[in-house]
Amino acid sequence: MLLQKSPPTYEQLLRPLSVWNPKAWYYGLMNLSLKTIGKLSKGVQIGFQYGFDSGVMLEYVYYNKPNGITPLGMLIDWFYLNSQGWRGIRERSLLMKTTLRRVLQSYQQQNIPCHLLDVACGGGRYDLEVLREFETNAIAATLRDYKLENVTKADQLATQFGVTAQIEQADAFNDEDLERVQPSPNVIIVSGLHEILPNDALIKHHFQQLYRILDSSGTLIFTIQPQHPQLEMIARTLPAHTGLPWVMRVRSWELIRQWAEAAGFDDFQVVMESNGIFGVVTAEKNS
Repeated sequence: MLLQKSPPTYEQLLRPLSVWNPKAWYYGLMNLSLKTIGKLSKGVQIGFQYGFDSGVMLEYVYYNKPNGITPLGMLIDWFYLNSQGWRGIRERSLLMKTTLRRVLQSYQQQNIPCHLLDVACGGGRYDLEVLREFETNAIAATLRDYKLENVTKADQLATQFGVTAQIEQADAFNDEDLERVQPSPNVIIVSGLHEILPNDALIKHHFQQLYRILDSSGTLIFTIQPQHPQLEMIARTLPAHTGLPWVMRVRSWELIRQWAEAAGFDDFQVVMESNGIFGVVTAEKNS
């Protein structure tokens, strides 16, 4: 019986491979091909310009229309957009929209005024696609991101969709920025943010920050990533929005749940996409 090899840890992925390691040659050639012929693909171009984990990249993945230079570039882009990770991201977006729609409808049915805060919306597509289903001004929405290009894109989409929302540049982890949100939000979204950050203490503390600003009996919607089948390939070949290698720290749902419970959240509901890479969680404020 063959034992399944466990994926490399975050710490292992941070360490460069020895020049004598066959993997170093393999990933080196892959990186070279991405930086040369791979750039015929529009998606690969965006990844190297803004980071493969950036909001600009995610907006392109959500849009999901292959584009590139020459028919070869179009073909490369099609394969790129249909990689297992990006298919999972699109499934996660559908789960997020279904979850958000259900939560907002629940508040409306109870005649409770709803203020939605997305602390790191990227291009804001999933928020805005749901918000346009509701009557104008039925939901007060504040969409934020710390990257100006994401704020600009969210503004453009809001205009395109005819959605009224407060869209602004802010830091999702800054206490002063968080406390400026008025009135207190009773729905907070954190989508795709925790997964791209390696600092466990930062994420653990973030649940405490969000609990503090969430209105009593409010709902937190957040995403998780317990595993990823392409961890090493991504870490060895693709840059993140920081310009450094995109080394992901995957976290089990059990660990995330401990952090959220310690902050005061309870009544968790988890839905996973088909490959079990990404999930969407709702939690209630235990006041």
